[in-house]
Amino acid sequence: MKVFKGIGDWIAATYEVGTPFLQQVPRECADYLLLNAQIREYDTGDIIINGGAAGQAFGVLQSGRAQICGQILPDGHYNVLAYLESGACFGEMSIICNEPTSNTVIAAEDGCTVLLVPRDEFVKFLDKNPNILVYLYKVVADRLRAKNQAFDDFERLSLLASGKVLPFIDFAQTMEKSRVTGTVLFESNGETGFIAFQDGRICCAKCGKLTGPDAFEKLLSWGDETLFKLDTHLMPDIININQQSDTTSLILDALRNIDEKQSAKQ
Repeated sequence: MKVFKGIGDWIAATYEVGTPFLQQVPRECADYLLLNAQIREYDTGDIIINGGAAGQAFGVLQSGRAQICGQILPDGHYNVLAYLESGACFGEMSIICNEPTSNTVIAAEDGCTVLLVPRDEFVKFLDKNPNILVYLYKVVADRLRAKNQAFDDFERLSLLASGKVLPFIDFAQTMEKSRVTGTVLFESNGETGFIAFQDGRICCAKCGKLTGPDAFEKLLSWGDETLFKLDTHLMPDIININQQSDTTSLILDALRNIDEKQSAKQ
């Protein structure tokens, strides 16, 4: 456990992304938070913090994984902006800024254990340990950098793209990296179809009467003449493609099948 004597030590300290929050603060700080926290467990889909509500608690994810989500639409869909891994803290910005929370935090798997420090106790903690604000600023700055990068990726994905300029495999890899949920609409020589993504993984495809892997291969066979665009508000109700394979492997396997079928016809 680190020992910091003053604000200079906090500023000079390296913020270690991925290292649990409670392991990066002095022992007395960690002990205070542990003693004054409520331990709660959430299952997949449970809301931990509601976006738009007044910040009521500072949280530390002790186990499991959670999603930071944008505005939840009336139909229940939402965009996953980022993931919180075990050890991450959250909820500090709304309390420090005295503003409603900007995002909703949702459990991404069963058994998410969270330490929740009530707002009043967290304010008392900051009053006794003001230097820790430097560390929290570093946490916020890192999230803003990640959000800015994701926004840049998203803006690029939202444009109407051409297969000649941006190969679909590159487009799909960005979808996977940013964990985007949405449907990519295809058009080529008067034909249309779509490939849907759930949290960055391909989950569904349709082209004319073809569905699933057959439709997926058909759309990929269109090649450089394809135009495609992402619609994050459109999602099919079914899954017809196995999500166990990563996106790149799925596309490469489909392209190999296309080549084999073309070679067999010759």
